[in-house]
Amino acid sequence: MKPGELEKIIEKRSSLDIQEAWDNSGFQIKFEDSEINRVLVALEVTSEVIDEAVEMKADAIVTHHPLIFDSLKKVYSNNVTGNYIIKLIKNDINVYSSHTPFDKCAGGNNDFLAGLLRLCDIKIMDSDKGGFCRTGFVDGQCSAAEYIERISDLLKIDKRMMSFAGDINKSVNKVGLCTGAGAEFLEAALLEDCDLFITGDVKYHTARLARELGLNLLDIGHYGSERIFVRNMADYLRKNTDSEIMESTADINPFAFI
Repeated sequence: MKPGELEKIIEKRSSLDIQEAWDNSGFQIKFEDSEINRVLVALEVTSEVIDEAVEMKADAIVTHHPLIFDSLKKVYSNNVTGNYIIKLIKNDINVYSSHTPFDKCAGGNNDFLAGLLRLCDIKIMDSDKGGFCRTGFVDGQCSAAEYIERISDLLKIDKRMMSFAGDINKSVNKVGLCTGAGAEFLEAALLEDCDLFITGDVKYHTARLARELGLNLLDIGHYGSERIFVRNMADYLRKNTDSEIMESTADINPFAFI
């Protein structure tokens, strides 16, 4: 398929019309007349992912995080982004990113995470006007401690990579969530009467506020909450294209146990 066909297939599900004004979803690198027979899906472009794509002879990489966020005035090989761009162009690799559209769309990151957590009655959080957050109900009421164990098992995230603020013994019934960095939706979750809000990149003052407001808050990490993009997008592309779709296995989690 041509790049334009890949673009249409992705945007049929996650339209650029719903991306945030600050976002830069869409093609980052595009060879207009190229043939895309092999696609590598990754959370983001890194040197490891590029090497993986070259080794697999991928014609395109589809990511969640955009390769280019800010305006680009120069491309230097001694700059991280510039070096990525040069390597990708040298190897004729297209790059398409679906960021906030894939967070918001039906079946995207937030719906997929809610499904993995086996929540019931999943819906868009009414108090989140941006359409990112989801709410749902735990299948069988349990304590926060018990549910965190369940989350760790379902998402294969070591509890040592999580942070919790609140009452660990409090019962959990209604859950709110936002993949990535969703701490700004804390008060929206409170308005929804959530017993637990799950997101990533929580700062100290947000955790302190959550405790004061009586809302349990669980930080499963930005990477932990969004690595699910790879499986989700790859499955979608397999069902809608004839190209070979490959999932990145590069370990790009920037954090490690010490």
